[in-house]
Amino acid sequence: MNLVGIGDLLIPETFIRQGFSNFEKAGVTLKTIEWKMKDFEELQNINLLIETKGSEAYQVPDYILDAVKDADIMITQFCPINRQVLDACKRLKAVGVLRGGTENVNLDYASKRGVAVFHTPGRNANAVADFTVGMLIAECRNIAKSHMNLKKGKWVRDYVNKDSVPDLADKVAGIVGLGEIGRRVAKRLSAFDMKIVAYDPFVKTGPGNVEMVSLEKLMQVSDFITLHARLTTETEHLISAHMLSLMKPGAYLINTARSGLVDENALYEALSSKKIMGAAIDVFREEPPRKNDPLVMLGNVTVTPHLAGGTRDAFISSPRLLAAEMIKLLEGTDSRFVLNPEVYQEQFGSGK
Repeated sequence: MNLVGIGDLLIPETFIRQGFSNFEKAGVTLKTIEWKMKDFEELQNINLLIETKGSEAYQVPDYILDAVKDADIMITQFCPINRQVLDACKRLKAVGVLRGGTENVNLDYASKRGVAVFHTPGRNANAVADFTVGMLIAECRNIAKSHMNLKKGKWVRDYVNKDSVPDLADKVAGIVGLGEIGRRVAKRLSAFDMKIVAYDPFVKTGPGNVEMVSLEKLMQVSDFITLHARLTTETEHLISAHMLSLMKPGAYLINTARSGLVDENALYEALSSKKIMGAAIDVFREEPPRKNDPLVMLGNVTVTPHLAGGTRDAFISSPRLLAAEMIKLLEGTDSRFVLNPEVYQEQFGSGK
């Protein structure tokens, strides 16, 4: 059995080889190849193209196709696994994606071809949770803004929220999406003596420190709202003009998930008119945003360039995390990382 890993600038092939060494020990032939990029901007542009238009929007280079053609198992982070790749790999039985999202995989076609698809939920959950808390504090305490002003030689102590700079203790944090990341954010914010409420239609009972509520109630009672839901057709613009209108005047919105969860035009209106106090944003409808993007230029917004999940620890641990789960396909046991379990059972169930 052959396993071929496709490395990139963020998770290079050496990380894949180290992470999937358990497959070599089990007798699987392990090969890797590097997806060649001139810089991170090229990788980001390709990734954005795929996230917006799907896996079929990018044509995989011939040298990648040649390297994976005899693979039984393929591992990738961002390199697309589309019809072109799946048709080139006649022996392929399983694909592993080194992140939670699988926009770069044509899941329907993979299932038709009998290829089991794995993903890696929570692979950067700690990174995003840490960053979310950092963004929350940076915005309400004006850390980034005051830093920028001092760098420019300006001693500025008064900002938009000068009359209502908050402590976190006893405030309400509303968490939208109580998955791996949302739960970690809840744990971290609880340590600040905050009350935690959450909305997630797929979670009936949260951890003991979390009260599950409707989205409407969450928007109404929260002093800080953090977004961690997956972007789907159902969740696009989940935070609409109506939802924003329910927020407290002194509340803050933090988005380190996906820009499409929020109606950016409505958010701009809410912030510019001071209907809400502020926002911290790591993701944008257009990345990078235009130089004079109205949302970016507001004085009550802290912005970062899609950094939340990007720690070295997350990139190193991803292959290990996925490999520990995918090794189950050699044992014929169930895996919670499989996105098409019926295909997995047919290919690997009962010790096949």
